[in-house]
Amino acid sequence: MKKFLYKSILFFAVVTTIITSVLVFYGGYVDYFYNKFTTPKASSMIFGDSRSLQGIQPRIINAHFEGSDIELPMFNYSFTLGQIAYGKPYLNSIKKKLDTTTTNGLFIITVHPFTLSNRGDKEGTYFEKDMPPYNMEYVNSNPNYEYLIKNWNFFHFRGIFRQSSNTHKDGWMEEKNLPKDTRLLNQWKNGQISLYTRYSKTWTKSNTRLNDLNELANYLKNFGQVFLVRLPIDKELFEIENRYWPSFNEEILKITNKESINYLNFCKEENFFKTYDGIHIDKFSGVEFTKILSDSIQHHLPK
Repeated sequence: MKKFLYKSILFFAVVTTIITSVLVFYGGYVDYFYNKFTTPKASSMIFGDSRSLQGIQPRIINAHFEGSDIELPMFNYSFTLGQIAYGKPYLNSIKKKLDTTTTNGLFIITVHPFTLSNRGDKEGTYFEKDMPPYNMEYVNSNPNYEYLIKNWNFFHFRGIFRQSSNTHKDGWMEEKNLPKDTRLLNQWKNGQISLYTRYSKTWTKSNTRLNDLNELANYLKNFGQVFLVRLPIDKELFEIENRYWPSFNEEILKITNKESINYLNFCKEENFFKTYDGIHIDKFSGVEFTKILSDSIQHHLPK
């Protein structure tokens, strides 16, 4: 019995050591979200879905505002549209990640119609409540075994070898597997057009989530400057969003006017930033976009 117990403990220790090593050194490759829960509380943050997860690069913002009064570094607390819609679960997770001693942070809340929609669920309910980041109690632990236990199904250990994407320690996800020819690029873009066309027919505008977005903006104002930002997408996707929710910009402006914050709308009929699928700015154009975003924020900061 003692021999069995000893072997069991030894086996458990070896497995734990291996898993810990994988998480510490390759966590950003094996899971899109894991590194978001292994870093300290943040003073400045980016929120949204995969558009901002990939499209806004914190290191560019850090470089732009270095030496300013903004409390840095910036942290990208965006996820993907599969998990993200603005609501009370997201706000509660943000409260756990935010350093509440912050007085002059910078908060970028990225918005588009589908992050403020019901997805077949009833108005006032939250489909996402059992997914990450909402199911996480501890969002600043390294290694984070809670994430491993609760969200094992999100891990893709082949990523260690493929390394086609990597979520960095600042929360930005770098997509390396970019299409190299027009045919594949169009194929990926057509896939997004089909996907968002389906969303536009089955999802509906949510007043509850608009109110929750207002609550988030109001909360973050206590800790610094808040900007609502709409990222650029290609014309075909832009037209789908406009048909789905024609008054979207006006409704966002109601919130920004009420809260005395700024709305930076980069989503125009013509997109000057290269995407690899119509929706996601690629990592090269992401540098340029983040620089322009930083300049626009700088222009609107109190003098």
